[in-house]
Amino acid sequence: ALPIWEMLASLWNRASTAYRAKVGRELSNHGLLYEDCLIETEEVKLALKRLPPDVLNAREQRLKRAMVLSSQIKTLPPEVAEKLDPFESYLGPYLEQVKKEKEELLLTK
Repeated sequence: ALPIWEMLASLWNRASTAYRAKVGRELSNHGLLYEDCLIETEEVKLALKRLPPDVLNAREQRLKRAMVLSSQIKTLPPEVAEKLDPFESYLGPYLEQVKKEKEELLLTK
């Protein structure tokens, strides 16, 4: 028999995998990427300012499309939604850079 902690870990892993798949489907159905939905903290706002104009414009277009789809109680056609990878990162490197610079600034004080 498996120890209780292994059973709980296995159950947790299955639940997290199912949850990630559900979130991914919902994001894809509205044409969004995960990073489009981040709460705009100070770090996120600074990272957004560093995005190239074309990437920032694409983000704004995805958000507008999602709002229109949501207001019409519609989703993207399945053939379009399944082509999207909602967990593709476009903001991550910029966010890491902002966090690193913030840490360096705190260390120099």
